[in-house]
Amino acid sequence: MGAFRSRLEKLAQTHTTVLIVGESGSGKSRAARALHQASERATGPLMVVQPAALSPALLEAELFGHEAGAFTGAGEARLGRFRAAEGGSLVLHGVEDLPAALQTKLLRVLQEKVVEPLGADKSTPIDVRIIATSRRPLQEEVAAGRFREDLFYRLAVVELVVPPLRDRIEDLQELVPAMMGDAAQRAGLEPRPVSKEALEVLAAHPWPGNLAELGNALERALALAGDDSEVQAEALAYLAEGACGAADQVAESALAAGVSLDDLNDALLRAAMKATRGNASAAARRLGISRRTFEYRLRKGQEGQEGQEGQEGSDGVSNDGDRAEDSGGPN
Repeated sequence: MGAFRSRLEKLAQTHTTVLIVGESGSGKSRAARALHQASERATGPLMVVQPAALSPALLEAELFGHEAGAFTGAGEARLGRFRAAEGGSLVLHGVEDLPAALQTKLLRVLQEKVVEPLGADKSTPIDVRIIATSRRPLQEEVAAGRFREDLFYRLAVVELVVPPLRDRIEDLQELVPAMMGDAAQRAGLEPRPVSKEALEVLAAHPWPGNLAELGNALERALALAGDDSEVQAEALAYLAEGACGAADQVAESALAAGVSLDDLNDALLRAAMKATRGNASAAARRLGISRRTFEYRLRKGQEGQEGQEGQEGSDGVSNDGDRAEDSGGPN
């Protein structure tokens, strides 16, 4: 998180348009808010619009505003989010869902720094920083013909990628206290510290729902904490149970398919490397082992048939890896 935050703070000192990309629940909105709050625009408004939540017609009026009588039902003029964000920032949360017609209008805003409300006969200059977020890489949307290429380049002057929580487990030490206040408020309870054992349970979970799932887990843990002064591991036991259940299913499927233990181990190592885009440290954390052990086991798998030969010659036990760890090898 240190490098990400450092980059975010540097960007906050500029007026540059920023595109924030990350999985659902990974913290894109938090990053956008932090970018605004660390900037000289922090005293100005922060407006957030989610294109997927509105129909194209309503979205256009919401963003650009309208004059009185611009369309049926428009009895009064409406400022629109762009003009309401004057001197501040506008976050387009889920910009990949922006309809094609509004992509063209947004492009003009970025190029000319003006908006034209519905029913108006002239444009209005604006001073607004635009921050866009996307749960999918916009390059893929461009390639699929769903997003304008010229708009992509205007939005992605700087692209910030928010890593999924599973690839930054070390951030839990900082994230848990930071998110505990919101969780306590939702639960109607007082915030509590998290015990070391409970933090270990959190660190072992893969977090497919990212920060959204973490927030729910903290709220649930507070609700179950009772009179304890700290959140204990027992209040988070369901996370470990879910992981064990998934592991049991994988094991049963592998056994039924005749997959050997060595092959299953090698497949896990490769899957971890693929999921973390070749980051050995992150892959090791995903598997709950040290990087040294991860690299040792990965190297063994790449060397070929050693595990299979050991299985054939020693009643199914591959002694090399066991001896290495039992005698002070990598762990």
